[in-house]
Amino acid sequence: MEPKQLCTGESQRDMRRLLREYGENLRMRRKERGVTKIELSERAGVSCEDIDAAEKGMMGLLEDEKQRIGEFLRRQRIL
Repeated sequence: MEPKQLCTGESQRDMRRLLREYGENLRMRRKERGVTKIELSERAGVSCEDIDAAEKGMMGLLEDEKQRIGEFLRRQRIL
């Protein structure tokens, strides 16, 4: 028996939910550390526009961008 496939509407809703959750987590981690979007952009090499869109759940980031952002934020102290 083949695995159950999500219909297009369900998979799109799931993707939007995941993007929104990632964005909320990114914003929370960035603000906990007192880092601006501009500083994060400069330090992680990701455009400020892409960070803004990701935080709003409007787009995803590439895996290497997520990795660079995560590495930078892990080095910052939580305020």
